[in-house]
Amino acid sequence: MAPNNTNRLDYTILIKFIDGQASPAETAEVAAWLDAAPGNRELYFQVKDILDQQRVSAVTRDETDHRWQQIADQLQAPVPVRRLHRLKYAAAVLVLVAAGGIAAYVLTRSPKQAPFITLVSQQSTVQQLLLPDSTRIWIKPGSLLRYRKVKDGLRELWLDGSGYFEVVKNTATPFKIHTSGIDVTVLGTSFTVNNDQHNTNVIVNTGMVKASTHEQEMLVRPGQRATVVNNALQMDSVNAQLFAAWKDGDYKFENTTVEELKELLQLNYGYEVNVLQPHKFRNTSISGRMLITDAQSLCKSLSGMLEADVSKDGNRIIIQPK
Repeated sequence: MAPNNTNRLDYTILIKFIDGQASPAETAEVAAWLDAAPGNRELYFQVKDILDQQRVSAVTRDETDHRWQQIADQLQAPVPVRRLHRLKYAAAVLVLVAAGGIAAYVLTRSPKQAPFITLVSQQSTVQQLLLPDSTRIWIKPGSLLRYRKVKDGLRELWLDGSGYFEVVKNTATPFKIHTSGIDVTVLGTSFTVNNDQHNTNVIVNTGMVKASTHEQEMLVRPGQRATVVNNALQMDSVNAQLFAAWKDGDYKFENTTVEELKELLQLNYGYEVNVLQPHKFRNTSISGRMLITDAQSLCKSLSGMLEADVSKDGNRIIIQPK
C-alpha cells in the first residue's frame, strides 16, 4: 500500500483481514485504509459480502468474477480474479498450523484412545479454524478447543470459552460440542456457543440444534437462544447475527435498544457498559450497519448512531448524553 495513496490497498491483505488471518501490521494497514476515505468502509462490506456469498455458493462463478473485477478497479490494483478463488481456499486450508497465535498440541492419553488435538487462542484477535471435515470455527481470544479425530462415526469437540460454528451437514455423523454447562448436538447449521464465567448458552443462526443438560433437552431454532440458568435451560428470542458478529466485526442493527446493546457488548467483548442519565435513552434504538475493528471504532460508531458521547475507561464503556 502506497503511503501517500489512501485509496490503494493490496487485495490479499484485505481478504486476510476478513478471514481473521492478518498480521498486526496488516491489521493496522487495513484500519488506516478504512479511516482514510468515506467510501472505503462501503467497499469493505462489498468484499465481505462477496466472500460470504461465495462460501455458501449463493452466486455463480461468473457473477463472482465480475464483482471481484469491479472491486479491484476501486482498489486501484490489478487483480487476477482466478487467483482470488485459489487464495480464498488456500487461506482456509492453512488455518490449523501452529502459527498466527494458535497453539496446537496432539495429546495421547493411552495407546487405545484416539489422540486429542487441543487448540488455544493466544492472541487478542479472533482466530479462525478449519476442522478436517471442513467445519469452520471462529474462537474468541483465550478460548480453548479440544477434539478427537473422527472415530466411530462421531464428530465431537470440547469448548472452554466462546466460538461461532459453521458445521458441515452430515446426517450420518452428528456433530457434538461439550461445555461445562451445556451440550450441543447438530447435523449441519451455524450457531454461537458461549461458555464462560458469566454465560453458558447457544444461539442459532441457521438450521436447528439440540441443547441438553444432565436433566433437560431443548430444540433451538434460528433466532432463539437457550441459556443455562440455575442448572435449567431457558429460551428467549434474539437477533442471532448480532451475537455472532464478534467474529468479523460486521454488525447489522435493527431497532436495537440501549439495554440490548449493553448485553451485547458484555457478551461479545466482556465490556461493562455504564449508561449515565439512562432515562434519556429509554426510547432510543439504533438501526444500520457498523464495522467494529477495535475499541476506538466501537466508540466512534456508537457515538454517531446514538447521538451521544461514548468513551472507554479500562474495561468500561461509558454512554452519556451530549
